[in-house]
Amino acid sequence: MFSTPIILAAALAFQASAQTPPVTTPPSPQAGAAEQPAPTRARRVCERRALTGRRLEQTICYTPEQYAALVQAKRKELEEIQSRNNVQYDRGIVGINPGPL
Repeated sequence: MFSTPIILAAALAFQASAQTPPVTTPPSPQAGAAEQPAPTRARRVCERRALTGRRLEQTICYTPEQYAALVQAKRKELEEIQSRNNVQYDRGIVGINPGPL
């Protein structure tokens, strides 16, 4: 009665050890040198844009901090434009009475 769980656990342990391949470490290129991790490249945000007056697109890349500052400046500019109370009446240009101001 108590031997059944023990036999089942032993069979599962044997099956798990038979399926996993042995772990081997690749030889290091310089046995005496201390291993240093590879330097990580800085993440960049890139976009393709045709600059004003140009037909060909260029790839422009920013650091995440620069891109966040650019987005914040553009949002601030948009809010300023939207908050202005400037209404342009173009009807006067074509000879129509502009109406009440």
